[in-house]
Amino acid sequence: MSNTVCPIGWFEIAGSDQHTTEAFYSDLFGWSFSDGPTGPSYRIADAGDGIQGGVTTAQAGLPSTYAIFSVVVPDVSATCERITDLGGRVLLGPVTMDETGLVFANVEDLDGNHFGIFCPPQS
Repeated sequence: MSNTVCPIGWFEIAGSDQHTTEAFYSDLFGWSFSDGPTGPSYRIADAGDGIQGGVTTAQAGLPSTYAIFSVVVPDVSATCERITDLGGRVLLGPVTMDETGLVFANVEDLDGNHFGIFCPPQS
């Protein structure tokens, strides 16, 4: 994995109130939102031509509010192991979304910076 360049492929914003968070970003940047694959608890932002992302309410085990980027990796489990080996921490996951087959995890670097990793569904 050390020779693989992995791009940023998603952002996620979790607020204390999902509807208020959506309204803020809609008013600020003109983003619109639609239900994600899991329904209204995870809303996909139409953020124009840039990196796409979603808005939700924070899950148990994660900070109460956050804005993170997520990196596309070839193997989430292996990347979680590598993060731990390097002194980072896995906060949540790996999780496989039954609806899509996407695998993701939320992690922290050595300084406690929260970010995500994911592998798109395999076809």
